[in-house]
Amino acid sequence: MKKLVISLKRRTDRKKQFYKNNLNNYKFIEAIDYKRLDNFIVDEEFRDPFQNRQVLRSEVACFLSHKKAWSTCLDLDEPVIILEDDAVINHNWDEDYYKTLINKYDFIYLQKNENEPDKVISIDDKLEIPSYPYNLTGYIIKPSTAKILLDNIDKIIPADEYVPKLIKEKILNNVVSLKEDSCNQMSRDVSPSDIEVPAGIARNFTVHPITVGTDRKKCNRLYTSARSCGIDVVNLGNNVEWQGTDMVGPGGGHKVNLLREYINKLPDNDVILFTDAYDVFYADNLETITERYLGFNCKVLFSAEQYCWPDADLEHVFPDAPTKYRFLNSGTFIGEVGELKKILATDSVDDDGDDQLYYQKIFLSGEFDIQLDYEGYIFQTHEANTTMLDGQLFNPVTNCCPCIYHGNGGDLTKKKFEQLYDRFIPPTKDLFFWSGRDYEILDDDILLVDFMTQDQCERMIEIADNHGGWGSLEYDKFPAQEIRLKELGLWDELKTHWEKNIVPIIESYWKPMEMYGLRDAFVMRYSVDTQKELPLHTDASLVTGSIKLNDDYEGADLVYPRQNFSNKDIPVGKCILFPGMVTHGHACQPLKKGVKYSFTIWTNRYPGDGM
Repeated sequence: MKKLVISLKRRTDRKKQFYKNNLNNYKFIEAIDYKRLDNFIVDEEFRDPFQNRQVLRSEVACFLSHKKAWSTCLDLDEPVIILEDDAVINHNWDEDYYKTLINKYDFIYLQKNENEPDKVISIDDKLEIPSYPYNLTGYIIKPSTAKILLDNIDKIIPADEYVPKLIKEKILNNVVSLKEDSCNQMSRDVSPSDIEVPAGIARNFTVHPITVGTDRKKCNRLYTSARSCGIDVVNLGNNVEWQGTDMVGPGGGHKVNLLREYINKLPDNDVILFTDAYDVFYADNLETITERYLGFNCKVLFSAEQYCWPDADLEHVFPDAPTKYRFLNSGTFIGEVGELKKILATDSVDDDGDDQLYYQKIFLSGEFDIQLDYEGYIFQTHEANTTMLDGQLFNPVTNCCPCIYHGNGGDLTKKKFEQLYDRFIPPTKDLFFWSGRDYEILDDDILLVDFMTQDQCERMIEIADNHGGWGSLEYDKFPAQEIRLKELGLWDELKTHWEKNIVPIIESYWKPMEMYGLRDAFVMRYSVDTQKELPLHTDASLVTGSIKLNDDYEGADLVYPRQNFSNKDIPVGKCILFPGMVTHGHACQPLKKGVKYSFTIWTNRYPGDGM
């Protein structure tokens, strides 16, 4: 019989162990990774009968992996043995016997844990009828069974519960199990399970990393660290006049009010990851942060700090904590949009009122599902002993490696913050950034790749402004205020970066097209007192790269009418790639406010086309 072995692509250790079973005629089916789940619906009313908890993300992944195996059985149109990759074959494995059984029965457990042993019915010396069996380590189904399993899926519950549910409801009949298991699960000491990790409650959502910073340059460390971790932060403070205080003392209520307005348009099931803008940096990726958040099994999680600020009189009201970080800090938090909407609807705060005091009183009311990150598992507030360990932030007080650091406090804490940041992201003279991540397809033949960090964009702007001499080429049909990279002495660095990291993407996506090198590259500047717009045009370029260097301006969106596409929401430092000569005509709409800087890269149209 054919054997379908469910195995995660990344678990090569499991595959090596499985080879030792000496089975033949088997095929690995790539399991669904709980770290990359999307578009699933769980039964939110389900509670584990033994642990009284909701469905875990790891259980969703397990269910979907078995569903994939059932679909494969249906496609093959023949009975199959389905095994998980941690199955260890026992001495009594007998496939000839299994072939006779599957002709008579619809579902055969090759291994199980029975929850109701007193209700099991014996058939003969080898078989019995199970009552409430757990474990899908190994079992046999035929196409008609696979169809029943697939047709009755509604909202996802654990696979170990789904099959017994169909048995009890008499939807799935003729189910038997071996009295003596013919396979068992590998010891967790040999190979740990991905199903039993603390992956958190299963929720299908998008995480929105946001901040509020009205001074673009002060956001530099936040933006640069986030980009280094593969995170693009939305700044609700862009082009907003700050209505709070100077933040020397209390006064960040404007952040609360901007957040309230922003989340009204988001689904309740989505998640907000909020950080302050000027004294925060990221030290880990969004996947890790999300996984840890789900492990708390709460709807909203705030960071915690050592001191009760701004109202020390509230100190006695706060509950005891397992660490010295006992008090709510509002500079970093993560939470479900629906719960945040309820929280922010309970009371108001003036723009120059205090955001931390506002959230502290809500937390102390006990009316909402809020926890504090006492150990710095995700969020670390100022801690003088925080250091680096194997490339991660490390707090020796709690023995945790936090994902986000907040240097809240006065001048000394800011100095510690800057020292840690420089260790985590060492200063570099490079002006171009390569993450190694794959490209995104934004629209019809429009790609997006990482190209520069916020810090690199700021340096590019500074270099161009210090050089001066903004102007247009005499023969340019569509003149703009530009400075060429060759004038700035950056051409060779750009050429090396482009050919090493970008050309392979272009030639892979638009195969069999070949690139012929760079033709030109220039920084552009738009201002209300010089040039405010650029008419619709195409480029003298085979493939063009376009990068926004800042976003604290209004108007001046780069639009592509044929594709109905705009770069309005493209993060700073990301590079748009598109065919430049014919199909992707584009224009810069009028600038309304501020100064816009962008960076354009043209490529040769044929050999020897360089300027």
